[in-house]
Amino acid sequence: MWTAAGEVTGIASRLGACPQWARPLLRLAAGVLLAAFLFWGWLSLAECPDPLAGKSFSTVVFDRDGGLIRVALTDDDKYRIRMPLSEVPPEALQAVVAYEDRWFWHHLGVNPFSIMRAAAGTVFGHRRLGASTLTMQVARLAYRLRTNTVGGKLRQMYLALLLERHFSKERILEAYFNLAPYGGNIEGLAAAARVYFHKSPAALSLSESEALMLVPQNPAARRPSEANPAFHEAAHRYWHHRRTESAPLRVHSERALPFEVPHLSQEIVQGPMRGRAVHTFISRPQQKMLEERLRRFSRRGDRFGLKNAAAMLLHWPTMRVTALAGSADFLNSSISGQIDGTRAKRSPGSTLKPLIYALALQQGLIHPQSVLLDTPKSFAGYDPENFDRSFRGPLPAHEALRSSRNVPALFLANRLVRPDLYGLLQSAGVPLDYSREHYGLALALGGAEISMRDLVRLYAMLANGGVLRDLALFEEQAASAPRQLLTPEAGFVVLSMLGDDQAGNSVPGADGTQVRMRVKTGTSNGFRDAWACGIIGEYVLAVWVGNFDNTANPLLVGAQAALPLWREISRALAALEPLRDHFEQAPGTLNVERIEVCRQTGDLDTSLCSDRTRTWFIPGVSPVKPSGVYRRIDIVIESGLRACMPEQGRTQSIVWEVWPSDLERMFALAGIVKPPPPEFEPACRPEPVPGRKLQIQLPKKGLVFYASLASGAKTEVALQAESDSAAGKLSWFVDGSFVGACAPGQTISVKVAPGRYHVLVSDESRVTASRVITVKAVP
Repeated sequence: MWTAAGEVTGIASRLGACPQWARPLLRLAAGVLLAAFLFWGWLSLAECPDPLAGKSFSTVVFDRDGGLIRVALTDDDKYRIRMPLSEVPPEALQAVVAYEDRWFWHHLGVNPFSIMRAAAGTVFGHRRLGASTLTMQVARLAYRLRTNTVGGKLRQMYLALLLERHFSKERILEAYFNLAPYGGNIEGLAAAARVYFHKSPAALSLSESEALMLVPQNPAARRPSEANPAFHEAAHRYWHHRRTESAPLRVHSERALPFEVPHLSQEIVQGPMRGRAVHTFISRPQQKMLEERLRRFSRRGDRFGLKNAAAMLLHWPTMRVTALAGSADFLNSSISGQIDGTRAKRSPGSTLKPLIYALALQQGLIHPQSVLLDTPKSFAGYDPENFDRSFRGPLPAHEALRSSRNVPALFLANRLVRPDLYGLLQSAGVPLDYSREHYGLALALGGAEISMRDLVRLYAMLANGGVLRDLALFEEQAASAPRQLLTPEAGFVVLSMLGDDQAGNSVPGADGTQVRMRVKTGTSNGFRDAWACGIIGEYVLAVWVGNFDNTANPLLVGAQAALPLWREISRALAALEPLRDHFEQAPGTLNVERIEVCRQTGDLDTSLCSDRTRTWFIPGVSPVKPSGVYRRIDIVIESGLRACMPEQGRTQSIVWEVWPSDLERMFALAGIVKPPPPEFEPACRPEPVPGRKLQIQLPKKGLVFYASLASGAKTEVALQAESDSAAGKLSWFVDGSFVGACAPGQTISVKVAPGRYHVLVSDESRVTASRVITVKAVP
């Protein structure tokens, strides 16, 4: 193996055999070789920064099909796209080496023959020839050298040698293809291909690749442009020399670069993926459809003060975000269009109610046909109303959810054990600014602010069998491990509850089927946010309508502002691709059954019920306790009174509806007559009825009373309870002493001194309820 040291030793050993006149020349050659050897060794000790170190690169964002969404400027305002050498087309690499530096693979960074040829041309006035190797060009570009002086040129040569000593030929070539100037602020082959031809380097034609190859020699004069004759003349001269032909090149400018999906691409450009190629899951057809629908809505709603909207589509089986628009118009400053409404925290209104119902299903509080009471009710001093300021009485759970009744939702939220809604949101990683106690039951009605992205993630959890997963914005994103926060059965059943068969609530699906819209609306307190979020086929779609300046508008109602837009987008989505309904039939792996229940009461025992329906039921979890509304009673044929015992020939057995007294009053207000059952015969002593509920309405639980010393240190306490119409008179006792009787729903009062008292109420069937009250003395 040849080495400089070996050569020097060989020359020295042969000095004695040489003629006298040749010895000085040999000594000079040996000295030069020794100096070169020492210099080459010293270069290995000298520091040499990587030619690409410290260089910022453009963030390049792609859609799911590889289409370009955006190319961002670097920190130094360049279009410079990072490209490994492996992505450089072989024909482009070979052409550049042949055109710029055909001895590249053989020299050590400097080509002495090229230098001598260039020097001779300069001395004798011939055409000026370049002597820079590719390595020297990399040194000039990487270290920003000025090479129009002798000193600058010598430094360039030194750094070229240094580069060759420290880096491979491949690394030097890679640096060249990333730093070569292509006119203006465009550097590197990848950026030039994207800007001028709207292609990746691999997609360039041979003619396009060759035309770009000519630019770095004179980037100012040969900048690619359809209007630049110098660029086209240089290309044609090269093709003429090669004896090849090419069609005219179609060249673009950087002004024609796409700027799409602006909110997401801006987030990526400003985030940790800055300077890299990012492959999103954005579907271009879906994105264009979504943006167009939001722009139309904004134009229609502007005269009504509905100026802005945001929306996003998530493919819930993969958790990939396929379309996202943070505002109706990114470039419209009058609506603060650059704010991303999918990331902003807003009051979600009633859109969290499906989570409450899912928890209630999971904890065995309800099934879809369970009767919930939409009646005036107080929760520790909080007296909620419905949006329409009315009450609808008894409702099946699925209807209470779809119609967004507040009292049933709060009733369920109040009965949840851990996890409750607050605990579920915490486990899901939803940022909550305050404690559970701060929010209280208001959390169920939108008392905490939440982002659209978190809301979409929670709805996707329902669709994915209760498993929470992160949103996938792009391929390079790291995702946390999935977490099971709800049972698969609860997620499936609550989504089945959201779908109804009303006209206009479905879209055509695959194979001629209909896909139901499973959507929940929400309206924030003060009419600042209108929401619609739900499942349509394989997608979660969320829509927000409002104003980023928090301007209130009475038209900002979920069902009126957001829901029509949600349905419009859903229909457009169904026109783009076939959808399937995943929540009509339960997968065989789920522990759910379709059973028959009584339509009016939700009871599993339908023996006394003539109006029946079918519903989903979770065996071992869903409630089985009877309501006691339908009862078989024995009537004395002659008197019409209730008999103590059935007696053949004297009594007849009939089925009677016995409703709680507060619901009877609501039926009466609605013009529906629910007569109470006949009274018992005088000799009868009624037995307790399974399912009957006796509930104290006044005094409220936990309420403290105060007695003024000036009024004899006693205060008046109202007593009221609700039961069904068969309960008869209610008897009230305070610390065991009888204080009065009244009918269910009526009120009596009692005066008590400061102290702690046990209040008990009993109906005629010995069904009881009790409460402890506290009275404190004040001056």
